Amino acid sequence: MARILAVTSRLPFPPREGHQLRAWHVLRALASRHEVTLLSFQRNDDLADEAAPLHAAMARVETFRIPCERSRAALATAVVRGTMTRTPFLAAKYDSPALRSRLTALAGDADLVHFDMLPLMAHADCVPDGIPVTLNAHNVEHDLLATRARIETRAWARRFLSGQVQRLKAFERAACARADAVLSCSVTDAQALRELAPGCKVHVIANGVDLDANRPSPQAPDPDRLVFVGQMGWFPNRDGVEWFLREVFPRILAQRPTTRFELVGKADGFEIPEAVRANVTLAGFVDDLRPHVHAGSVYVVPLRAGSGTRLKVLEAMALGKAIVTTSVGSEGIVLRHERDALYADDAASFADAVLALLASPSRAAELGVLARQLAEAEYGWDAIGTRLLNAYEPLLTSNVRVPRAHVETLGAIEA
Repeated sequence: MARILAVTSRLPFPPREGHQLRAWHVLRALASRHEVTLLSFQRNDDLADEAAPLHAAMARVETFRIPCERSRAALATAVVRGTMTRTPFLAAKYDSPALRSRLTALAGDADLVHFDMLPLMAHADCVPDGIPVTLNAHNVEHDLLATRARIETRAWARRFLSGQVQRLKAFERAACARADAVLSCSVTDAQALRELAPGCKVHVIANGVDLDANRPSPQAPDPDRLVFVGQMGWFPNRDGVEWFLREVFPRILAQRPTTRFELVGKADGFEIPEAVRANVTLAGFVDDLRPHVHAGSVYVVPLRAGSGTRLKVLEAMALGKAIVTTSVGSEGIVLRHERDALYADDAASFADAVLALLASPSRAAELGVLARQLAEAEYGWDAIGTRLLNAYEPLLTSNVRVPRAHVETLGAIEA
């Protein structure tokens, strides 16, 4: 049994967002075979009182507040560092002397230090040389930021985001070079990271789904209901839903005016276009999304940005739903067009695909059955956990700690 020290950007349990789900199941897999101590940032909206399963799985859990969430001065400092130094804002906002102190104190006794999400690699200099460091890369972050900057309509925000892209790219390159192993969510992401940092060791560890907790319903869905699950605080979700409501949904309503669209997930401040408002329901955050997804005839994934693998798509597959998605929306998942799902990347094609499934419940049901079968074959968390442990095993069984040859890259990622 090895001693693993893990660092996360927020409490991974209870998992209410996609990156929490991945972080939780990765940690749970590691804890099934090894002793895991977790140092976790705690966001203001994390549910610490409901984290008992996390504490039960880990050998120890210590939490740290994110300074810029609690202090305007700390936020201003992070903005200045993110614009006036090589450190990107995404990393600067997690600067925490308290976390760095504990990481420094504990890392020397660890057999491996696991950083969950890219910005936390700013603290990799706290790990003594020779102790393996791993990075769980949820996305190719600089690509995601570049897409967001390109789509952003507010001039001031576009300037700020555009100015961050190269900083984040350099940071991501150095982080991948610093890590002894990188976990990517998809083959596409893995290739992008290898091109960014040639020589870095990247393992494809796909996201997964709880197949027992997410099963198809025997009840027939509402024949006029579309559903999407995702919180609007994450840019790719908001941009995709805004595009869908602006460009796609009016085309659907023109031919099938009884159609309704339900958005499940935190949507504070989200504005619904007046033209479709009467046919849109904001369910907000729900404790159990399954009844909402079961009620929909078609699960839509209208994303135009992002990387990684959509955990909510995997849940929809496990729930046996017919899916209409963009290429970006299901990137990293081996859904096949017209076999397990329908793909469409422009507004007219997306609307036509949705209308075709609404007009043919039998075809929608067939796609749902095939999507469930694919989830069972490829995306159960137990199988994915085994792949993760196999990827980490060489780092944990090595008896020789060799000093890294790429120490010169650390300057780009020091906090």
